[in-house]
Amino acid sequence: MFLYSIIFPIISILAILWFFYRYLKEKQSLATVILWTVLWLFVILFSIFPTASERFARLFGITRGLDFIIIVVFLVLFYIIFRLYNRIDILHDEINKIVKEVAINNEITLDDEEDE
Repeated sequence: MFLYSIIFPIISILAILWFFYRYLKEKQSLATVILWTVLWLFVILFSIFPTASERFARLFGITRGLDFIIIVVFLVLFYIIFRLYNRIDILHDEINKIVKEVAINNEITLDDEEDE
């Protein structure tokens, strides 16, 4: 038995538990927990049964199991980058709104102090 077939399931179980813990603390949505749980279950499946990746690869018309895993990893990474980009863009807009409100409030306050 290979070392990765012992280490990867342990890491995967810890990751799943961590996501459920974050869900209970209301820091993660249920959809996110389900998505990551499915991905980590695939990691467990492919580490215990390496030939299973070849079966999944054939379903999608890919010749080798390793190629399938690499493609899936790239897709997940692109998804994460896309989500982070959207989050940063939303935070940028919120910061701009807050700065504008603070600037307007300070301008009014300074005008009132100068009149006195």
